[in-house]
Amino acid sequence: MGRLRNLRERINIFLFDIRTNFFRVMNVLSIIAGLAGIYFIIHFFGFSPDNVTTADLIFQLHRVLDFFLLQFCFRVFFDFNPKKFLRENIWEGFIMLLILSESIVYFIFGKAWLFQVSLLAGLSVQGYFILVQSIFWVVVLRETGRESMNMRKLHISPGAFLALSFLILILTGTVLLKMPEMTYSTISWVDALFTSASASCVTGLIVQDTATFFTFRGQLIIMLLFQLGGLNMLTIATFIGSFYRKSGSLYTSSILKDVLDTEHIGSLTGILRKVIFYSLSFEIAGAVLLYFLWGNQVGFQDSVERIFFSVFHSVSAFNNAGFSLFTNGLFEAPVRFQYGAQLVIMVLIVVGGLGFIVLQDVFTNPAYRQRKNILWRKLTVNSRVVLTITFWMLVSGAILFFAFEYNNTLKDHSLAGKIVASFFQSATTRTAGFNTVDTSILTTPTLLFFMLFMFVGASPGSTGGGIKTTTFAVALKAAWANIRGREHVEVYKKTIRWASVNKTYAIIAVALTFLFIFTILLAITNPGFSFRELLFEQISAMGTVGLTLGITGDLSVAGKIILVVSMFVGRIGSLTMVVIFSRRIMSGAYRYPNAKLMIG
Repeated sequence: MGRLRNLRERINIFLFDIRTNFFRVMNVLSIIAGLAGIYFIIHFFGFSPDNVTTADLIFQLHRVLDFFLLQFCFRVFFDFNPKKFLRENIWEGFIMLLILSESIVYFIFGKAWLFQVSLLAGLSVQGYFILVQSIFWVVVLRETGRESMNMRKLHISPGAFLALSFLILILTGTVLLKMPEMTYSTISWVDALFTSASASCVTGLIVQDTATFFTFRGQLIIMLLFQLGGLNMLTIATFIGSFYRKSGSLYTSSILKDVLDTEHIGSLTGILRKVIFYSLSFEIAGAVLLYFLWGNQVGFQDSVERIFFSVFHSVSAFNNAGFSLFTNGLFEAPVRFQYGAQLVIMVLIVVGGLGFIVLQDVFTNPAYRQRKNILWRKLTVNSRVVLTITFWMLVSGAILFFAFEYNNTLKDHSLAGKIVASFFQSATTRTAGFNTVDTSILTTPTLLFFMLFMFVGASPGSTGGGIKTTTFAVALKAAWANIRGREHVEVYKKTIRWASVNKTYAIIAVALTFLFIFTILLAITNPGFSFRELLFEQISAMGTVGLTLGITGDLSVAGKIILVVSMFVGRIGSLTMVVIFSRRIMSGAYRYPNAKLMIG
């Protein structure tokens, strides 16, 4: 036994010496293998190959999986406690056993056993490829989760990671939408970029009709983009990585704070799982309700199309994306008066715009039990502010819309329909971008309060954009405190830190600066449109709303690029963008003498 222990110790010392360099090389190779696998999948979905080419793609994808199998074996071999490693990665071990058995049977008998099973189950060669690529995505996502824990080694700030994740998503979506099988006719690179950015940034502005220009595959890619854009790719990667032992690092928590825009991070694994749980729960519930509420006037071809429409609009609504599979959006004649479906979509918009931290505070069992058993236990101040501002903006917006549009865009609706449409437009204006009325004929007062609502947007940590409801609330509270001569800003018998007040002013100032610059650029590059049309379009893009006065598709190439940048800045956050490219003050341990300025 002593000799075995000595031998194992010498092996561990040897492995320790070469482990770091070895896995540095393996990580580079795994990136190459992952990109190769993604290329094979893109080729399959983007070009619709014949059975012979598909079989070749399957063979190549199997070799990629073999590489990840080899990498897993190396991780087991190099680990100082292989048995413990296997116990902690038991599910990944089962997947690797499946890949190993598939490869062994193939090289012995020339046919993979899983392929034969899939044929007996009625799947074609294409169906088997989808099965193989599903295994590939599971493996790649696990690898992504593992490597997400090593992001601190790149010395990139959390804000920069947030921006980089969206940039990668936008560029990937652009390439995918450019594939021949994604559209019924050729799409330009600019339009593909615009559509990808609009979906990834959950905006909803379109330059090509989603319903008629894109194939089913293209629509599926768009839905995937705004699902990932709403949750954020970094959140999903961190969620997968949270299953690993090193998931509780302070660096990972700081990334999550930037993603969810909150200082209140408890259990990393818990909050991330709840983000996924809330999203899927509301989206599934919304899809089921929409399936039964569309009515018979829509005229779906079959149940499959009805299911896809329901899922697409539910995901779009919860993520505040505003994309629709109807050419005229929800203003389409068959759904214009489907008030039940509109109410479901409105609820999804509002819930998705509240923010995951608020949803956790309201809906989690521990929080609910504490409020039930302890009378003084209330919602957090952040949740109360968000819910209060959301409620008053929803109600005030509905009242204003009802008053301004009663004899205009609402004239064809019944009284109950007018009320539903008013509340719907009040909710969707803040960040979602769906329309149940003709936005091109809205009155000027309506457009003005629409612009204000789009500028404010949704709440922190949500799927929506804008300067956020809490920013708006703190700005109002600070202004009122200043007018009354109070030295502190208070809300619900709590004092707001001056750091938060200063950040509020910074967010508003930077957002207005970006808005001013982008609007001027739009006016220069698109002189054929009125200032009102361009300003509305710009606020809609930067607030990631998606409402338009009908000029998006007619903008110049430069105008579309400006809106792409606007949507990106709006989704990331204008202040975050400035911080990314600004230098941090290394030392602030000094103070200049006070100066007197005439203010006001």
